[in-house]
Amino acid sequence: MKIRTLGLQIRQGASGLWRNRVMSLVAVGSVTAVLLVLGLSLLTIININSITAYIESNVEIKAFLEEELDSSQVETIGERIRQIQGVTEIDFETKETALEKYKEQLGNQDSLLEGLEGENNPFPSSYIIKVDNPNIIGAVADDIAAFNGVEEVQYGKDVVDRLLESTHLIRVVGTVLICILAFISVFIISNTIKLTVVARRKEISIMKYIGATDSFIRLPFIIEGLLLGMIGAGLASGLVAAIYDYFFTSMHNSFGGIFVMLSGYFAPFTETLYNTSLILLAVGIVIGVAGSTISLRKFLNV
Repeated sequence: MKIRTLGLQIRQGASGLWRNRVMSLVAVGSVTAVLLVLGLSLLTIININSITAYIESNVEIKAFLEEELDSSQVETIGERIRQIQGVTEIDFETKETALEKYKEQLGNQDSLLEGLEGENNPFPSSYIIKVDNPNIIGAVADDIAAFNGVEEVQYGKDVVDRLLESTHLIRVVGTVLICILAFISVFIISNTIKLTVVARRKEISIMKYIGATDSFIRLPFIIEGLLLGMIGAGLASGLVAAIYDYFFTSMHNSFGGIFVMLSGYFAPFTETLYNTSLILLAVGIVIGVAGSTISLRKFLNV
């Protein structure tokens, strides 16, 4: 197709928006609203996934060892743990280190632990283990618990189970919501293009009569749908960015340093907004073209 012809098609597509400006405004408003909800849903899912990934990466198994083990037996247990499939990291924590950590947790009340040093230290030595997949943490913990010399294994079973269930539910609900919103957008654009097609039936018949190809007739309508999708995506991206920025600013003003610390678990601000905007633009283009194509197939014999 010649550049001149393509330019004509683009102008026709844009003029279609202007001729049906009331419906075009309704369509852009509807698509913007749908993509706004889609964008906010994406941001929510992205940040929940980021927080979940952080929690999952810090889920660990703690294997407490029996008191009477010598250094050789302790080392043997460590080697056996390292050989378990899925284990990515293993650290040995002495009784003394465990006591010091507990003192730090007590802060100004660490005097409660006075006299517990040396032989009076009640804390057992332990191995702290991390795995590459939280789904296998229960199986790994069961394997370690069966080792001779391991007194007890802890890994927060209830927390891990709830985390995995919640993550799965959020991802399923998010995917379903995104599919529903995309379908609504296609429906809105399809009906907007349909009005343009109906209004130009006579013109289209004349074009076919003088030998215009199907693609030549279709392209302005597809461009019209594409423009509707792009405009809606642009407006939605701006609103999403404003709302996201307002959320972070409000939370920072309300909670100060606490939110600053917690915000480290969220997805990177600028990168997340940029990626979300690209996704919205891509979705806007796809549903715009899809809406136009569906409308043309359904209401035109071209």
